[in-house]
Amino acid sequence: MSAMAAIRPLILLCISSFFLMISHGLSGLLLPVRLADESVDVQSIGVILSLYSVGFLLGAIWAKKILRRIGLVRTFAMCGSLAATAILIMGLDFNTYVWSVMRAVMGFCIACAMGTLDTWYNSVSTESNRGKVLAVNQVVILAAITLGQFGLVLAPPSEATLFIICGLLFSISISPVVFISHFEPKIETFTPISYRELFLLSPLGFVACFLCGVLYSIVMNILPLYANDVGMDKLQISMFMGAATAGGIILQLPIGYLSDRFERRKVILSVCCILLLSTLFLAFSLSQSTFILSLVLVAIMMGIIACLYPLSISETFDRALKTQLVPVLSGLLCVYAVGCIVGPYSGSLVIKTWGNDALFSLLTVLEFGLVIFILYRMSVRQARPVEDQEQFVMHTPSSISEELDPRVEYQEHSIFFERASEQFLVYLERGSCDAIRYLKTLSQVQPEWLIPLIKRVPDLNKIDVIALYRSLSLSAPERLDEYVSVVSELDYQQAEKLAEWLFDKEPEGAYASLAAMTTANDNESIGMIETLVESHPEKLSEFTQQLVDNVVESTESMRAADREAADMNHAVADLLSTVEQSAPEHTQELVAIIEEAIAEHELDSSVFDLPNEEIDNKAGTGS
Repeated sequence: MSAMAAIRPLILLCISSFFLMISHGLSGLLLPVRLADESVDVQSIGVILSLYSVGFLLGAIWAKKILRRIGLVRTFAMCGSLAATAILIMGLDFNTYVWSVMRAVMGFCIACAMGTLDTWYNSVSTESNRGKVLAVNQVVILAAITLGQFGLVLAPPSEATLFIICGLLFSISISPVVFISHFEPKIETFTPISYRELFLLSPLGFVACFLCGVLYSIVMNILPLYANDVGMDKLQISMFMGAATAGGIILQLPIGYLSDRFERRKVILSVCCILLLSTLFLAFSLSQSTFILSLVLVAIMMGIIACLYPLSISETFDRALKTQLVPVLSGLLCVYAVGCIVGPYSGSLVIKTWGNDALFSLLTVLEFGLVIFILYRMSVRQARPVEDQEQFVMHTPSSISEELDPRVEYQEHSIFFERASEQFLVYLERGSCDAIRYLKTLSQVQPEWLIPLIKRVPDLNKIDVIALYRSLSLSAPERLDEYVSVVSELDYQQAEKLAEWLFDKEPEGAYASLAAMTTANDNESIGMIETLVESHPEKLSEFTQQLVDNVVESTESMRAADREAADMNHAVADLLSTVEQSAPEHTQELVAIIEEAIAEHELDSSVFDLPNEEIDNKAGTGS
């Protein structure tokens, strides 16, 4: 594929995302200022602004169902046009009930539109660059929101001009995606995780994510009202809120850097203490009308609040299995959205009851409560070692894609891969030789596509698994173990056929492949081991060494949470059990190999499901 073929859709998606979010940023500041200018009751303002998050939550839940039903282009066009319609209706008719409904519609549309864009991003990215694509996407979103807030100075909020500009920008965002390929990527499905399971997995991640939603929504929706009441003009309000959003961009890098190099909970605790201090100083700064200092303080405060979301994700990921990461990310987004529903209403209620200055009291109480909760969690649960922590990845809640996160398991279904898959299936229909030749050619340009393509084979009987093994041993030897594992998982009869050939011919790397097949299939490993013990007992030592090396390598490469839950020892245990029964004279030799691996890698003997006492006994008796 050419570089331009890969870059062009990314550029178009960034343009659409930019126009969509610049309108979102402008409308997010325009609406609370207009409501305040219309002297709407502050509690009613809180309700109207909270309804955006209600719509966003519903959109995040239903986005993929809509995408599967009507496709990407029509979903995005629907969202862009509905969002434009909603903001234009709000500009035409000032009615709090109408505005409440339209604000919820806008939240729903933004969630679905961003879900569509993120699915598109995923379809034109690869496993190696999806992290960079995610980072670019986040920067575009935050930069557009920041720039959009300065649109408030273009016209008075009391006029329809700014509403029309928002509507135009929502409409324009549809145009670039029309030029993207009409390819419809597969929409992945997953089993959701319950809120109870999510909380038990990481109470700190859950609570921090919820409070992040509360704090973020209060600052973005209610703080402009406070700024308006203390006498800031429209340009100053734009600069004030622009500084807040800019802080969310600037502080992601240093906080992410620290969270990857120090114990994460200590980093979260430290930044929350700074957040608490910055909130107190901001309240004092605004009361003294020191505008420049207020810009710096609000940038620090909002930057830390924005970082709580990716920090809570990383903290929860530290405790989750690899297979749980996508449901966890989706669940935390919903937790955040619930916090955003609570935030504006609670902030407006506090202001109505105790006055404007009580807003900072609310923020301070919430932040202090989070600090106390962090200290409590640190006292009752041991921290992950720094080397076992998940990498910090920049995230904004406006983006709802789970697959772009480089920490989740990659599912190959890009536009370019799907085209290659179609070609491969055509060659497969012609015959096994044509399909193998195609895979051999592909291995020279896109070796990472080999295994996903083999998984697409509807029936492994259509392809000569031995001939393919021989071909891959020349063109992509580094993929052999993965290939035989896939064959073992998909079709045990074909795996037996391949294993018999490996036992018989013993090509280079044969026992590495046999060990990979044994560990890949829990249910059928005993059959392969029995064949080896009965037919090739002289190869037991070589096979055992390779099997032990595979188990050690797999265990060491696992994430900490997966390592704790994994059962990688079944193949070694099956081997020892079979050898004890059928070839006991080899037991001592095999136990010595296992003992050596335990000592060399400083492992616990439980890795191989063999207590130390049993090792000692068998080594001494040879039985």
